[in-house]
Amino acid sequence: MQNPCGESTEPMKICLYNDVAFKWAFGRQEQTKPLISLLNAVTGYDHPGTLFGKVRIMNPFDISKYQEDKMGILDLRVKEKRTGTWADVEMQVAHQKFYPERSMFYLAGLYRDQLNAGEDYAALRPCHGIHILMSDLLEDETDWYNCYRMTNVKSHKLLSRHWNLYYLELGKFQEAMRKKGVSWNPLEQWCGFLSGTHEPSEPLEEKFRNNKGIMEVHEMLQEFTEDERLREQYRLHEAWLRDQRSIERERREIKEKLAAETRLRKKAEAEKRKAEAELKKREKKAEAEKRKAEAELKKREKKAEAELKERERCSVLALREAGYADERIAEMLGIPEDRVKAVRK
Repeated sequence: MQNPCGESTEPMKICLYNDVAFKWAFGRQEQTKPLISLLNAVTGYDHPGTLFGKVRIMNPFDISKYQEDKMGILDLRVKEKRTGTWADVEMQVAHQKFYPERSMFYLAGLYRDQLNAGEDYAALRPCHGIHILMSDLLEDETDWYNCYRMTNVKSHKLLSRHWNLYYLELGKFQEAMRKKGVSWNPLEQWCGFLSGTHEPSEPLEEKFRNNKGIMEVHEMLQEFTEDERLREQYRLHEAWLRDQRSIERERREIKEKLAAETRLRKKAEAEKRKAEAELKKREKKAEAEKRKAEAELKKREKKAEAELKERERCSVLALREAGYADERIAEMLGIPEDRVKAVRK
């Protein structure tokens, strides 16, 4: 629907995984409560406690300086003011093949860059790399929440709590929601909220209302929709996201097609090998049967020859007994005389 000026009057729906919306909601120094709530929900999920109180955002969002050259990589670098604990928060929309390696590289940089020239290692503070992912990353993991730290491979004891990598896969979380496998603790509330689409003019869903950070973001979104620059940048990024989804879908279809072709080729090769093996087996069997038949024939021929010789011998002896001479016996039997003479009792 449009007003007389041609502008849309439809309520604007917001997805917080959009670059502009995410950075605007969590990346402004004047409104850090939602960010602090999210940080504590992530870091306290498997290790209860509040790690983040007051924070300083090292790369705060500024719409006037916003550029789209890093679309799909929504990075916020944060430092806790009292303890000096660091966090790097990313909302990853587009698929990246080497994302685990990239996230480790960023965490290493966050840790290394803490020290200035001449500072001692004792000044190093814990670092948390928090990665919220719209697409599945860890194919061997079924859970939507995965945290990695440095541990001894034998005793499983921690070397240090200074390095912490978190991967929150929202696709897997949505699947857990469909299977009723969600208890709606603070982190699950945030994952549900971040993976959804929100209309600021509509009441917040009941399951989110006891989360003050989410409540604040929901209230802030009305202000977001009223800012024309934010709306325009949001739309541009949505167009980019659609392109990325199309590219990702095409990439996935090509990958699936190649996988199907590979499966068919391997199946054909396996069937060919099976047929060749079966042919060799039949040929081997036929050769064995041929050798057996030849041996059996030779055996029968040898037996027949022996039987013939025995009959010949018996005939010669019988004729001799009847008084016939060897020469006459040879004529009667049709055999050489020397064979007759060779017959002995």
